[in-house]
Amino acid sequence: MSDDILLRRIDDIFALCEKYHTPRFSQFLDAAEQAVIKNKYPDCTLFGGYDGAERCMLGAFPDWQEPDFGIFPVKVLEFIKKYDKSLTHRHYLGTVLSLGIDRGKIGDILVDSERAYVFLSEDIAEFVKSGINKIAGVGVETHIMECDEIVVPEKRFERIDTVCASMRMDAVLAAVLNISRSRAKAFIMSGRAAVNHVDTLNADCILKEDDLLSIRGFGRVEIENIGRKTRSDRLHITLKKYL
Repeated sequence: MSDDILLRRIDDIFALCEKYHTPRFSQFLDAAEQAVIKNKYPDCTLFGGYDGAERCMLGAFPDWQEPDFGIFPVKVLEFIKKYDKSLTHRHYLGTVLSLGIDRGKIGDILVDSERAYVFLSEDIAEFVKSGINKIAGVGVETHIMECDEIVVPEKRFERIDTVCASMRMDAVLAAVLNISRSRAKAFIMSGRAAVNHVDTLNADCILKEDDLLSIRGFGRVEIENIGRKTRSDRLHITLKKYL
């Protein structure tokens, strides 16, 4: 979806909220879409079912009503495995999508060793629950839950300590992937990298602490700390690579 189309849809949500004086909600939005929306509506209310959710709905509230996360139309479908077999985010997402569900109806999917929580638009929760009893051949029990009933698993990551020539994006990417600066720049120019969920072709943009670098085919790394310089004038950096 183009940015213009996305913003027109969000404009319509705010217009309907103002016209009918009732809250209105979008579908789930990915991080890049949220960044586009927040550029126009910096104070907008976004919620994906828990603090720190990546995929969120936008809520538009009339003047008389304070934003309320409790009325966002989000439910959680809990899948509990009946026997021990490793299942990933991809397995759960693929099974839900196989029911003909639009991606915009699906929020985050949180997976641990025993279960998964799939955040959904409330209007499809019963349909998805009734349509799934196996994930990748593994039998599952399913339960519809409210967002405040679950304990959100902590995000898993590993720390990487490395050095780079500077905080330019191509220099950091070269250090992360252990490739040359020229290859890193070509990687960026091919459209395979994003900063804070926004695609960029700007190889010389300067990264800072807490920036999130997404690399297609590799994953996501967060710049946790920028340390001291080495004797050869390179920078020590600490990264968190999300698993």
